[in-house]
Amino acid sequence: MRACAWFSRHICASAAAIAAVVAAASASAQQNPPRRADLFAPPAAIALTGLDRAATAEPLDPILAAPAAPPIVAVLDARVQIVSPEPDGLDLAWQLLDDEHRAVALALDDWTRAPEVARDFERRRTRAAIAAGYAARGFAPFWIDANGWREGAASALSRLKDARDDGLDLRAYKLPAAEKSAPDVADELALSEAVAAYALQARGGRIQPGRLSRLIGAKTTLPDPAQAVAEVAAAGYRAGETLQAFNPPHYGYQQLREKLAELRSQRAAGLAGAERVASAEEGLQTDADPPPLKSRKRRAASAAGASTSALEAEIVANMERWRWLPRDLGDERIEVNIPDFELAVVRGGMVTHRTRVIVGKEQTPTPIFSDEMVEIIVNPSWYVPQSIIQKEWHGGVGAGYQVSYRNGQMVVRQPPGEKNALGRIKFVFPNDFAVYMHDTPSRGLFAASHRAFSHGCMRVDDPFALAGAVLGPGSGWSEARVKKLIGPSERYINLSKPLPVHIQYFTAYVDEGGRLVQRPDLYGYSARVRKALGLGG
Repeated sequence: MRACAWFSRHICASAAAIAAVVAAASASAQQNPPRRADLFAPPAAIALTGLDRAATAEPLDPILAAPAAPPIVAVLDARVQIVSPEPDGLDLAWQLLDDEHRAVALALDDWTRAPEVARDFERRRTRAAIAAGYAARGFAPFWIDANGWREGAASALSRLKDARDDGLDLRAYKLPAAEKSAPDVADELALSEAVAAYALQARGGRIQPGRLSRLIGAKTTLPDPAQAVAEVAAAGYRAGETLQAFNPPHYGYQQLREKLAELRSQRAAGLAGAERVASAEEGLQTDADPPPLKSRKRRAASAAGASTSALEAEIVANMERWRWLPRDLGDERIEVNIPDFELAVVRGGMVTHRTRVIVGKEQTPTPIFSDEMVEIIVNPSWYVPQSIIQKEWHGGVGAGYQVSYRNGQMVVRQPPGEKNALGRIKFVFPNDFAVYMHDTPSRGLFAASHRAFSHGCMRVDDPFALAGAVLGPGSGWSEARVKKLIGPSERYINLSKPLPVHIQYFTAYVDEGGRLVQRPDLYGYSARVRKALGLGG
């Protein structure tokens, strides 16, 4: 009984003491949260006893235990397996970073949330993507090391400084100095962001074509910012070339780029010459006071040609529209330039056939997109679009049309024939806009210089010659053989392989003679591009 009383008294006291310790520890934790290092400290019981491994002794009989045994022994001998907590993987990875990489990681945290990008969603998203790229490589820098700038930094910086040559605008980005002997992490991140911005702009990231008009179906494929930075940095001394290669590879783009440089050079030379003339004139003046500075600048600009800047803007806008096209147009293809009212068949980089086309009116524009021609239909039927039936015919149908009903809607078909609106031949390239190329009985319209008369489809001059050019040599289909299919019923010719078709919109281009050609902005798209680029409407 005495032993039981002793045990009961002591165990209750011990329980109360342990409860008091736990309560005190809890209160202390609320006031002083544990540090990261404390998370890896040994359990309290181990720390109290000095044990470096879990106790494995058999449980003691508390009645037979020596009265001097402390109560904590009973707790420890209760066959409890004490397991240390798993360490934090992120903490271990952080501890493994060297000072250079840790500095990049710390800087990225502030950089991605900097005030200058707080209201710029696109720039903030680009920085987040770049930060993810750094994290994927363990926060290793792309551009700097212990010796300063790496090999590719100077080449990349050189190209970035000449971004205007490609009509790009990097004024929002502060470039680090290539001659800086000890670049820091801020220089590293600034260069990465500028490289990513150049790559995105070069691929058409400044404008979403579909926002300019629902009839612009052209697509831009933008690079991943982090991948772009990694690709350029890995190019070493060719980093600048790699960066510039994000621009369109097409010959038409390169020609416009050269014209842009030529115009700017002429403008600079003309402005300098005008300033010299103005200075000479001022030297002959008898007035005591020279003309105001603004007046001199205005006179110099006038002498250099005030319209030059507008022409430059138009060239840049057309260079931008080259970014909407696929990078691979196809070795064999059809190109239609809407403002030029012309179609060209290209094979092996050479134009093998060229013809006039009629395009959509200003009220019913021809869409801009790329697709593939798959078949030619001789003696096509014309299924009249509902827009024409309702808006132009007002629900009425003239003679020579067949009317049927499908799902409660009137369907109007014009059978094949000489007076069919599609003429004798139709070129099919399935697309989201339901447009195509076709013949027309209204042949006299091709004599007009401004040929915008259709509802959106493209009417082609001499369509059977186009059919022979599309089918190509070696196909067995000559122009004469295609004409033999003319008759009362539809006849189909499937192309041996799909032929890419690109419906384009260029108001400025360089012709075969190297001359810059300008065309009217038929649908106003060029003005919208200039406005979107901040070049004036």
